[in-house]
Amino acid sequence: MAILRNVRWVLRSAWLRFGAPLTAAAVVLVPLLAFHADEADPFVKLRHAAFDALQHAAPRPDADRVAPGTGVVVVDIDEASLARLGQWPWPRTDVAALIRRLQDAGAAAIGLDLLFAEPDRSSPAALAPGWARNAGLSVTGPGGTLPDYDAELARTMARGRVVTGYALLPVANGRAPEVANGVSMLGAGAPPNLDDYRGAVPNLKAFDLAAAGQGSFSIADVSEDQTVRRLPLFSELDGAILPSLAVEAVRVAQGDDAEVGLREERGGGWLGGTTGYTARIGDRIVPIDPHGGMWIHFGARDPARTLPAHRVLDEDAATLRAAVSGRIVLVGTSALGLSDLRSTPLAAFQPGVAIHAAGVEQILAGDVLTRPFWAAGVERRVAALFGLAVAMALVCGGATWGAAVLVLGSLAAAGGALLLFGRGALLFDASPVVIAGALCFVAALAVRYLATERRAGALRAAFGTYLSPELVDRLARDPDTLRLGGEDREMTFLFTDLEGFTAFAEAAEPALLVATLNRYLDGVCALVLDHGGTIDKIVGDAVHVMFNAPLDQPDHAERAVRCALAIDAFAQDFARVAGRDRPFGTTRIGINTGRAVVGNFGGSRRFDYTAHGDAINTAARLEAANKRLGTRICAARATVDAVGPAAALTFRPIGALELKGKAHRVEVFAPAARASAEAGWAERYGDAFGRLARGEPGGPEAILALLDLHPDDTLLRFHAERIGRGIAGTDVALQAA
Repeated sequence: MAILRNVRWVLRSAWLRFGAPLTAAAVVLVPLLAFHADEADPFVKLRHAAFDALQHAAPRPDADRVAPGTGVVVVDIDEASLARLGQWPWPRTDVAALIRRLQDAGAAAIGLDLLFAEPDRSSPAALAPGWARNAGLSVTGPGGTLPDYDAELARTMARGRVVTGYALLPVANGRAPEVANGVSMLGAGAPPNLDDYRGAVPNLKAFDLAAAGQGSFSIADVSEDQTVRRLPLFSELDGAILPSLAVEAVRVAQGDDAEVGLREERGGGWLGGTTGYTARIGDRIVPIDPHGGMWIHFGARDPARTLPAHRVLDEDAATLRAAVSGRIVLVGTSALGLSDLRSTPLAAFQPGVAIHAAGVEQILAGDVLTRPFWAAGVERRVAALFGLAVAMALVCGGATWGAAVLVLGSLAAAGGALLLFGRGALLFDASPVVIAGALCFVAALAVRYLATERRAGALRAAFGTYLSPELVDRLARDPDTLRLGGEDREMTFLFTDLEGFTAFAEAAEPALLVATLNRYLDGVCALVLDHGGTIDKIVGDAVHVMFNAPLDQPDHAERAVRCALAIDAFAQDFARVAGRDRPFGTTRIGINTGRAVVGNFGGSRRFDYTAHGDAINTAARLEAANKRLGTRICAARATVDAVGPAAALTFRPIGALELKGKAHRVEVFAPAARASAEAGWAERYGDAFGRLARGEPGGPEAILALLDLHPDDTLLRFHAERIGRGIAGTDVALQAA
C-alpha cells in the first residue's frame, strides 16, 4: 500500500507539474490550428499585418537593380501638368500628342490607366451641331468636315503598342470591352477562382478597336483596411477570362505573336489536387494565386522612372528617347482631384498607376512574390511544435526559461520569414508561430499558477494552525522549500504541561473549564507562532512544539528559549487571574536540542507532520523533571550550547540529571532573560553551584547562604533539601522522570 501511495503521489505531482500545463497548451492550440485559413478572420488581419511588416523591413529595390532593363516608366498627369495644360479631361488631341511622343521615343508598350468612355466634347466636330442649333452658326472645315479629336486619338493608337484600360463593375450594365486578345486555359485544368464581375465601363469602341490590347485597371482586391496588397492579373466577366492592364502591357511589349494563357498546376502523390496556377504571358512565366492575382512587393520608386506629362510633351526627342526607349510606359495620374490614389503598406496615398507599374516590373524581373499552397500547413505545424516547446520549457525550467524560448523562437520565426521574403520572394506568416507560443506560454503559466495556488492553499490549510504566518507565507511562496517525507535534522523541542490542572478541572463548571482552557491554549499557541515555532500537537493541556522544521531556522535554540520565557510569563499572569477562585496550576516547560527525523507520518487516510527521536523524549522528561526540581523551565545542555554566549540570556545550572531510559546524565539549566536577572545574582549562584558540584569545602554553605538571601528561590530550596539529606554534589537521579 505504501508503494502504491508513493506511485500515486508521484503521478499526481507529475500531472500537476507537466501534464496539466502541457494539456492546457495543447487545448489553446486547437482553435489556432483549426481556423488558421487564408480566408478566416481574425487571422487574415494578422497575416496582413505580418506581411506589411516584411514590406517595411525589406522594401523592393529599384527594378533595374533587381534585373536591368525591367524598370517601367510612369507618365504622371500630376498637379504641375494640370497647371501647365489645363484641367482634366484634356482635349484628346493633347492625349494623342502625348502618345505619339512616347511611340516616337521607342516605348515598348504604352498602357493607359485612363478611361475614355465618352466622346470629347471639346472636339469641333462635337461642338458644331450645338453652335448651329443655338446660335445659327454653321461651321465647316476643309472638304466639308471638322476636326474630330476622338478620331485623331484613335488614329494615334492605331500606330501601335497602345493598351487601353477599362473598369469592371460588380453589377450588370450591358456593356463590355472590345477584347482583342482573350485568355485561354492551357491544358485540361479548371480555371482559378477569379473575381466575377457583371458589368464594365469600357472605352469608346473606336479606341478599343485601334488599341493593340485592352486590360482591366480595376484594383478591387483591398482588405477591410482599404489597403492594396495584391494586384488582380485576371478577372472574369460573364464567364470570360479577362487580363489586367499589367498583363496586356507585358504581352504587347513582346509583339503581336505573344499570347496569354493560364495553367492549373497539380501535385502528384501525397500532394494531390491543385497546387497553384501559372500564367504564361508571351515568354514570361508568372506564378499566380488561386484567385488570379499576385502579391505586390512594394518599394520606393526611382524619380527618374516617373515623368510628368507636361515634360513628355516639352522634352527634346533625344532626352525622351533615352528615358523610355525599349521600356513599358504606363500613363496615369497622381493629381488629388482625379481620385486614383490608393493606400498601400508603404504609402497612405499611392497612385494606382504606380501599383500597376510595380506589378509589371515584378513580372518582367521574374521575382513575383508567391505564397506557396503549403505555406499555411507548414505555419500551423511549426506553430504547434513551437507552442509545445514553449510550454515544455516553462514547465521544466520555469517562467524565465519559457519566456526566453518564447522570445528567441519568435525572433527566429520573424527572422526566417524576413529572410525568405527578401531572398526568396516567398511569403510566410510568422504570426501563427508567435501567437501559438504566446498562447501556450500564458496557458501553461496560468495552469501552473493555479496549481501553485492550490498547493499554497493546501499548505496554508495544513500548516496555518500550527505554523507562524510568516512561515506559512514562505511555504506558500516557495513550496519547494518544504521537504516532506522524512529527513534527519537538528531541532529544538519545547514541551509544556499544566501542573495541578486536574484539581482545577474537577472544581470548575464544564463551560468555565472549556473557556479557560481555550484561552490558555490560545495564549500559549500565539506565543509559539510569534517565535516561529511549529505546533506539533496539543494533548489535553500540554503543547508540543518544535523549531527548525519545516523551514530552516539557524537560531532555533534561542527561539525556543525565548518562547519558553514568554510562555512562562504569560502562564504566571494567566494563573493569577484564572486562579482567583480556585487554583489553576503552574506551567512546566522542558527544552532540548538534538537530532530527530521530521516529516509526514501516518497512513493513506490521515497523516501528521511530526518528529521522532530521542531528543523529543528528553524534552518531555525535562518538562516532567521541573516538578521534582522545583523549577518551571528546564533546558538541556545541548540547548544552552546551541544558544551560545552572544544571546542576551542567562542560564542557571541545575545539575546533571539521570533520566529514565538515558544511559548518560543530562546537564540541565534554568534560563532567564539577562535584563530581568538581578545584577550579579547569576554569577554568585554559579560560583556556589560550582563549588557544590566539585565537592569543595564551603560549597553547601554557599548554597545555604544564598537561600537566606532568597528564601523563595525554589531551585535553592531544592539543593538545600538535598544538602539537608546529606546528598553531596549536583548529580540528580530522576529515574521516575
